Formats: sequence, structure tokens, C-alpha cells
Amino acid sequence: MHKLFKNTVFVGKKAFFLPSCHSTNEIASVLLTNQQHLNGTVIYTDYQSKGKGQRGNSWESEDGKNILISIILETKFVEPSDFFNLTIITSLAIHDLLSEYLKEDIKIKWPNDLIYDNKKIGGILIENYIKQNVIEWCIVGVGLNINQKKFQDESAISLANICGQNFDREELTNLLLQKVETKYFQLQKRKIRSLRETYLANLYWKNEIHVFQSEGTYFNGRIIDVEPSGKLKIELEEEERLFDFKEVKFIK
Repeated sequence: MHKLFKNTVFVGKKAFFLPSCHSTNEIASVLLTNQQHLNGTVIYTDYQSKGKGQRGNSWESEDGKNILISIILETKFVEPSDFFNLTIITSLAIHDLLSEYLKEDIKIKWPNDLIYDNKKIGGILIENYIKQNVIEWCIVGVGLNINQKKFQDESAISLANICGQNFDREELTNLLLQKVETKYFQLQKRKIRSLRETYLANLYWKNEIHVFQSEGTYFNGRIIDVEPSGKLKIELEEEERLFDFKEVKFIK
């Protein structure tokens, strides 16, 4: 146990800090198999040796520079068919956080990235634990580039890169947890339409013509919607098509 985070009702009131670990999501998963009363529990670290993103991608992060955190949430009120709403509230929480420092150009890239000026500043990995057709628990994994200045991946960027200064990671983590909790309560109160509208209003490439790739084929298309199931709806020249998480790539 490390500390209690401030200004929340339940998120972060139980928190575990690890100087380093394989993955905060993995630690959260172990906790779920061994403990009870975990709603709002936070696991965070300075360094992940096997940080992972969606689709099995790795997450590059310099020791002690960024926010690497997992939040355990009880989600029995979320229908399995609506599991993507958990990605929506997490994306919006991060978007709200970054918007307090960056007044424009923050976009949510389907399904799980936060983008600034076409570069990745944050990523999400959500893992659901379903039992008897109920999403009992959700682990919300978040990686945010804060003070790291150099990246092997040229498509990555940090808050420090953009603003030209370093930031207090603890302060930002506190604020992130407040934002996540606020969105969680909104979802719990079934404010789904408002959440979806805000998500779509901030969606990367929405209503713009771009090049995509699917099954080895390149095509021009325009993102027009994200289904409640999480599938991306793209308008092509002669039809509309739905794509699942691993079925389409953004090209240019």
C-alpha cells in the first residue's frame, strides 16, 4: 500500500505503488483472484517491463516519466453487449484531463488511443471479467506520456514535448482518477447518449476522407459512427461497413 488519492469518493482510496512491474493490469488481475472489496483499487508504477497495449502491442515508457496505472472497477450494471461504453468513459476521462492543459487538437482514436497533432499521447487497455453473462469487473489500464522527451516511435509525443515543461505526475494522476470516477458515475446513471455524443464529437478522423486497410486491401473511407458493440462504421464509396478491433488499420 502506498497512499490514498484525494478528491474522489472511492477511486484510489485503496492504492498500491510498485517501483517496477511487468504490467499493472497483470497485478490488478492477480488481486481480483485473491481479494474482495476492490472497487476503485488503483495499481500504479514508475516502470513496466512488459507494458502492453491493444492487439498485443508493447507500450514504450521511460522509467519515472509517465503515468502507468490500472483501475479496478465493479461493472455489473454494464450489459455485456455494451462493454465498449467502458472504453468510452475512459477515453473521455483522459480527454478531459488533457484538455485542461492542451486546449485543442486532442482526439480519441478508435479503439483505444489519445492523439495530439496526429501523434499518440496516451493509450488504454481494458480487460473485462465476465461471469454468467455479467461483466463483474473491469480493469482499466492507462498509459499517458507525461515527461518523457524522446521516443523510439516517431509517432509518439508527450505533454512535456508539447508544452515545453515537466509536470507533477502525482497531481495529474489525482486529476485523472477524479475524471474516471465522474464518467463512471455518469455511466452508472445511464447517461449513455450524452457520453456517446461527446465521444463521437471528439473522434479522430470522423467525417473526414482517409485511407484505410483491411484484409490487405487499401480503400478510401469516412468514419461515421461507432456501434454500441464497439465496431467502427466506415462509409465507403458504395456502402457502409462495420469493422471490429483487429479488422482495419488507419493509413493516412
